[in-house]
This record gives sequence, structure tokens and C-alpha cells, in this order.
Amino acid sequence: MSAALPLLVLVALCTGCGSTYVQRFVLGAPGAPHARPVRTILAGDPVPPSRPVALVQATGRGLNADLPHIIAGLRAEAQRLGCDAVVQVRIARAHSTATATGFAVRWGAARDAATAPTPAATVAAPWAPPPPLPAATPAPSGDGAPPPWSAP
Repeated sequence: MSAALPLLVLVALCTGCGSTYVQRFVLGAPGAPHARPVRTILAGDPVPPSRPVALVQATGRGLNADLPHIIAGLRAEAQRLGCDAVVQVRIARAHSTATATGFAVRWGAARDAATAPTPAATVAAPWAPPPPLPAATPAPSGDGAPPPWSAP
């Protein structure tokens, strides 16, 4: 009986050693859920014209703290929201967790699943970089007065 207890504890630990948790923050109107494949575009890669629907995040713990599980979590959530892709995906890993965060989007020209062009038709659209940042404020003059943000 005493030899069976450690084996039972080991089986119980191994069956519950992995989980994937997905959360979302809705930014726009979600579409109908679908079973079409969802593209994943990493941060820094060009993004075709699209409309954001939600910020999605997948966190894998234990045995699910790997790239396949967290990317699958993002894609499944995007399918539930009726989206075509998850873009600007960023990945972070720790010892026993991994997290992927991105924006679930619908292609810019897509209105519904029946009339939507295939994503390959919209990929050739040019990607525009964000506008430049505003000019920096000038440094304070060296008149000996303390800068205004250091006043008590």
C-alpha cells in the first residue's frame, strides 16, 4: 500500500501539470465564430490593412508553457471572435509559464465571411509605418534656476 501512494501522487501531478488560460479585451464588434485558419503575425512584421477586434492573451503553465499551446490559444480565441489573424504578437517565457499577447483583427476589406476576399489577396497591400513622434521640448536654459518639475 505504501508503494502505491507515491505512484498515485505522481499520476495526479502529471495529469494536472499543464493548462492554458486565454483572456481578451474587446475593442470592436466581434464577428460570428468560424473554423477558418487564423494567421499569426509577430510584432515587427508587416501587417496588412485590418480592423482590431480585441486584445487577446494566452498564458500556458506547466507542460503547456510552450509556443504551440499559447499560439493555439490565441488562434482559437480569434476564431471565436470571427477574426482572420492575430497580429503584433509578442511572446514572453519564464521558468514554468509562457505568454503570448496580440491583436485579433479582421482584414480591412472583409465585411462578412461570404463576401470576404482571401487573406492572400490583401497581403500585397503596403504597410505604412506609424507617424513620427512630435518634436522634443527644448532643454531648460542654464540660468541657474531649478527646472520647473523639481519645485517642491
